[in-house]
Amino acid sequence: MKNFSILIHLFLIASVLCFFPASGMAESQDFSGPGEQSKTFENQHIASMEAKQHLEGGRRLERERNLPGAIASYSKAASIAPNLAEAHFALGEALAKADRFQEALVRYTLTVTIAPGHREALYARSQLCLRMNLYAQAYKDLSQLIGLMPGVADYHYQRATTLLKMKSITEAYHDFLRAHELDKKYPRPSLIWKQESVATKIA
Repeated sequence: MKNFSILIHLFLIASVLCFFPASGMAESQDFSGPGEQSKTFENQHIASMEAKQHLEGGRRLERERNLPGAIASYSKAASIAPNLAEAHFALGEALAKADRFQEALVRYTLTVTIAPGHREALYARSQLCLRMNLYAQAYKDLSQLIGLMPGVADYHYQRATTLLKMKSITEAYHDFLRAHELDKKYPRPSLIWKQESVATKIA
């Protein structure tokens, strides 16, 4: 009988412990949740402000022709605020100037991953890919730019140049022609057929 009474008491204690902590935890979550979210937002804001300070410092160092210092400053900004597209773009630009092309390509790619419509990063990556003989990627970037802003002659001209590298002569001709139509500073193309191949020259 004594053992039975002990078991009843243990059962009651267990029931109380199971009920009240859960209730208390729910109340605690209700009150602490917004505070935690506010703290997270505040931390992100502070990180963003700090990253922007490093960005400004990097730009100043670039003006002073201190490229290694600028790269270090931009790297710090990108590390502090990894979702800040401008930090990755600025770092990519500096790395490209330092002929660190692979690293620059990574930063441009991070930029357009975070901000898919970042025209400067898309254009910079397309030009870098042309230098690195990555013609398919350059074509994709320029096509995306044309989709975003079809009236920019230079995008068509650069894509035409890329298509020539890819041996897509007829398609290149159309882009050269479109560039000329949009801006007469780009020369009008002409097609010269020779047997079964097509050669393109700029008149």
